[in-house]
Amino acid sequence: MYLLMGLLSALCWGGTDYLSGKAARELGVFKALFVSQLFGLMMLSLIFFVFSIPFELQISGLLTAAIASFCNLLGMVFLLKALSIGKVSVVAPLVSLYGAVTTVLAIISGRQVSWIILSGLFLCILGACLASISPSHDGKRESPASVGFALMSSLSLGLGFWLQGEFAVKELGVIQSLWIYYATALMFLSLVVMGRKDVKSPSLGMLGLLFCISCMSLTGFFTLAYGASLGHVAVVTVLSSLASAVTALLGFTLKQERLSLPQLSGLFMIISGVVVLRI
Repeated sequence: MYLLMGLLSALCWGGTDYLSGKAARELGVFKALFVSQLFGLMMLSLIFFVFSIPFELQISGLLTAAIASFCNLLGMVFLLKALSIGKVSVVAPLVSLYGAVTTVLAIISGRQVSWIILSGLFLCILGACLASISPSHDGKRESPASVGFALMSSLSLGLGFWLQGEFAVKELGVIQSLWIYYATALMFLSLVVMGRKDVKSPSLGMLGLLFCISCMSLTGFFTLAYGASLGHVAVVTVLSSLASAVTALLGFTLKQERLSLPQLSGLFMIISGVVVLRI
């Protein structure tokens, strides 16, 4: 069962990244995020109500969760921007470097790091260089802006996940921290959308797409948490980190994105490095 949970998490997050690029291109980054976060908050609130999940607010945990949520929101904004202008198969693995960022923060905070983790960091850094500078077979280089946004996304998500995992989750709980993320994101995105005076409603088809994105994202979080609760945290986390490979595979097969040999080597190194960091 835990193997199925890990694979399902990877499939959901990989599909989420792939579909998010289409939504961002057609609707705009902030509006796409706003609608998807609204769906997510509604579903989480319904879960709290139906299952009567307790929600004890602690000031320290709430503040940490809010800061982590803001970092994760920035990461999502950068991710959607990168996906809207770049290749899915390059952007997704670059964003998965958040694992390396989290590891560096752990080292700075005093955690002992083995040579295996250092090897994973080296693979991630080298792979990022290869994936971002090499031209593809169609003669076009990957947009420098998309690479930059992808790397900024990995930095923001790495910091956000570290704060959330080290502090917020321990004080509030997994589901509670996730609810705070959606609520915080929706608050900031509401201000941005209202400031832009973009009140045009998305089409019915786009609403359906955004609802699917929200469902897959939430399912990814829940399956990861459930699989970890079965006592196989390392295995489930390794499997869930294959989301970048799922997204890249979707880009290769559905959009026929052609990559050069150095780019393919870089993507393989990034994915391998992420797996090593999760062991």
